[in-house]
Amino acid sequence: MEKKPKVLNKLGKFIQLYSATLLDTFLSDDHDKRVEKEKLAYIQLKLQEAKVQNSLLVLQLKTEKVDKFEVLVGWVVGKTINKDQIAIKLRNNSQLTRMISLDRIDKISILTPTGENVKFAR
Repeated sequence: MEKKPKVLNKLGKFIQLYSATLLDTFLSDDHDKRVEKEKLAYIQLKLQEAKVQNSLLVLQLKTEKVDKFEVLVGWVVGKTINKDQIAIKLRNNSQLTRMISLDRIDKISILTPTGENVKFAR
């Protein structure tokens, strides 16, 4: 008779530990981090394509104000795309180059030099 309560005790502790682990996994933002990482990889890929094709970029950037956003139009500067930032030569002022953090990019549109192909990426 003494063995049954010990087994039930161990089973109860296991279920409690498993439930806590399951709840912690459910509430954690690992999924959000993974989605954000995939989005950054996709943006890097599209920026590399734009650099190779010398395509015009239209970037919508996240801002601190919720109801506002910033739009930049320009070309990728430099031979390689940095992991965290990108240099953009602005279309309206060719003397001005801006460094943009990749995590601030919300939407990206790529316009090819010939104007035939318009790609929208997100």
